[in-house]
Amino acid sequence: MEKEMQNDYAALVLASLPASLGDQRQQLCQQFIRKCPTPFALKKASRVEREQMLSWAPEMATVFAAIELGQQVAKSHQEIIGHAYSSVELGREMVAHFQGEEQERICVACTDVHNDIIAWKTLFVGGRSECVLYPDRIFNYALRNSARGIIMIHNHPSGDIEPSDQDYSFTQRLDHGCDIIGLQLVDFMIVGRDKYYSWREERCI
Repeated sequence: MEKEMQNDYAALVLASLPASLGDQRQQLCQQFIRKCPTPFALKKASRVEREQMLSWAPEMATVFAAIELGQQVAKSHQEIIGHAYSSVELGREMVAHFQGEEQERICVACTDVHNDIIAWKTLFVGGRSECVLYPDRIFNYALRNSARGIIMIHNHPSGDIEPSDQDYSFTQRLDHGCDIIGLQLVDFMIVGRDKYYSWREERCI
């Protein structure tokens, strides 16, 4: 299986180079594979290494354009605004949304009186294990969008969806703040690699 994947990788590199290169096409492909023998090696290539590969020939730009296109496709997700989801449906959608994400991100979905999502935004981006949150920015975003409720969604890049003490504490603060300004905390979700945790489903809110 590993050999098959390696062959597929090499074939994709070759396919991304223009056939008009003739014999140089195969040479550039082999040079590329020597520099980045696996997709992971390519993923970890530094900016300097990428610039060096681009200098081999003008046609190398098409290889990196194909890589960028693949990354854009991988990060794309279904439009959320305007849809009404149950926590189960939203949880599944968020698992797909955060696939491959290596940084912790905090997203806020604003809902109307029917719990339809009317606005959506990533408000905070952190590292692999933590992300600093500011409740005032969350409430400001919700009020600017005339929200009646908010759904907080954040991912754990580690894949562990068990809520931390900080998660519990922040949820309580957020719920209290919502009560004061007349918003409803519809849900607070943690998303892992292939599953999610919902405070609403666990009746923690």
